[in-house]
Amino acid sequence: MIDSSELFVASIALALNRAKIPCILWGQYLLNVHGVPSTIGSIDFVIPDDCLKSGAKALTQLQSLKPCFDQEVCPMSSLMRPTPPPAFHLHIDASEVKVGLYVQSKTLWFLPPLDSSLSSRKIRLPPHFVLASDQTVLPTRRPGRGSGVFESEHHLVVVPRSHVLLEAFLRLYARDFEMRMGALAMPMIAYMELYVDEDGFLDASLIPEPLKTLYTELREGKTPVLQWSMALREALETLDEQQ
Repeated sequence: MIDSSELFVASIALALNRAKIPCILWGQYLLNVHGVPSTIGSIDFVIPDDCLKSGAKALTQLQSLKPCFDQEVCPMSSLMRPTPPPAFHLHIDASEVKVGLYVQSKTLWFLPPLDSSLSSRKIRLPPHFVLASDQTVLPTRRPGRGSGVFESEHHLVVVPRSHVLLEAFLRLYARDFEMRMGALAMPMIAYMELYVDEDGFLDASLIPEPLKTLYTELREGKTPVLQWSMALREALETLDEQQ
């Protein structure tokens, strides 16, 4: 389907990059790229906080995207959804799939600020990121797994490396685990372990401490989840204070 094709995803990234807005693939489509089988309900990108207004304007100009018909009842912006809603979203014409923009401060806040140079094909990517078409890093399409690496470059589509995505889920869970909206982060951690780590596409040694040790403890199942959750939160609070 065109509304979830690689070419369509690349066209969203291109529209943002032409407006000098760096963007990182996020959400369900990103999980599929890393080999996690996921239903595509939205195509999401992370952008700098101060680019939200210009990012919304850039996407609004695309003929295939339409404004939300009713923010109050739309599932994409509903407070009843199991994950935090995007800061802005549009609907793909004649499709159930949406396009959402998330800001970095709510998703990848632990990384350096996204730089406008990420929107250029000539830039060498920082070590946190890789192109969605990089077959040396990302898995290919396999039975029982997500779609995997993009088959061709199309346009510049940047994704977090697998260990960075896992770190994001660990941090999101620590931040939100006592909230209903934060509960989904734990299954995401489990999916990363099952479909990415166990398949050999995640190097857990690259996760910074104390997250590396805590992730290992979770995998081994030696600590009750609630106790582990509290230890994760306390460890990250200490780390943030030190930084």
